[in-house]
Amino acid sequence: MQTKSLSQITLFTMGRANLEKRLSKFYEDSSDADSTLQYLVAVLVRQCLCISDFSDFCGDLVREILLFAEPSDVLRKLAPLFRASFKSGKEWETVTRRLYKNKNEYHRYNNRVSDNKKYLFSATTPPEKMDGQYKIVSTFEDAVGKIHTWSLRDADSESSGMKIDAALELLSSLTIFEKDGIRRFVKLENSDIFNCTRYPKVRHGVVLETSAQNSIDIVAEAPSQTPAQQPAAFDFSNLSDAEKLALVKMLLPEGMVLSDARMTELGDEAKTESPATVAQKAEPNSAGSTSAVKEKPKAESKKPAEIPVHKKNSYSNYQKPKSEKQRKREEKDELMMKREKGKGGVGKKKDRKRNRRK
Repeated sequence: MQTKSLSQITLFTMGRANLEKRLSKFYEDSSDADSTLQYLVAVLVRQCLCISDFSDFCGDLVREILLFAEPSDVLRKLAPLFRASFKSGKEWETVTRRLYKNKNEYHRYNNRVSDNKKYLFSATTPPEKMDGQYKIVSTFEDAVGKIHTWSLRDADSESSGMKIDAALELLSSLTIFEKDGIRRFVKLENSDIFNCTRYPKVRHGVVLETSAQNSIDIVAEAPSQTPAQQPAAFDFSNLSDAEKLALVKMLLPEGMVLSDARMTELGDEAKTESPATVAQKAEPNSAGSTSAVKEKPKAESKKPAEIPVHKKNSYSNYQKPKSEKQRKREEKDELMMKREKGKGGVGKKKDRKRNRRK
């Protein structure tokens, strides 16, 4: 009876203990060394990309195949990947003499997988240092050019692109994966790492308030912010007038000059305002007043109470006074108009006399 082959789901999802039993049983029933060794390479790919521990997986089975199985091209191609399974140098020398004609042939096969070996046995991230659960999702071409997707769970999120490419390139060299007689994993197209972390919210009808507890912890750890202290009020009554005036000049924005023109125009009402009052108006009230001093000051509009009241005359002339030159020109024009009027009257009288004679 033909032994059932192991599926890719079995190789990439089953636990270590059960998978070791299945592989040993498959080789015992089938004696198919080529397929068994390719299954073991698939487990090496899983060990390279996952955080699960598959180190020294089926070591006894590997040594049995390479020491006693019939030599083949598959064994010669994949044997350099299992050098670490042989603790004794004599055993490994026996393997190389059985499988290869000479050392040059062994080095040729070893060089073909040397780049893959560099990443295949590199260390992975310990499970306790992982910040979640990840999976690798890849797309491959099969033997007829059709695209299919393959995912690997419990992936190491720190795996580099070079490491993933090296491991999946080795996977594409295996011939054990078929569907409907068509070989799969022929050519790697794309590969991505996805975060698939699960956050439990309800278990057995009980709501797990993990998010609320986390928010409470965050609030508790947040540093307390003390409010900014406001500066104490300054007493201007102890300053002299000269000191108050100097303080006002110091508080003025850069480029502005203090002018007393308004004080001379307002009279008694403006005089009643003391320099202390002016200094208090110019004093910044809070920490935010510093930015107000830097802004361009706006022109102050005089209040109606500050404008001096004058008695208006109904006959006041608000026209602009005429200059001396303009008055002389107007007098000359007026004189010329009178002369023209006089000439016009004499001519009319002469015309009347002529008409009477006729």
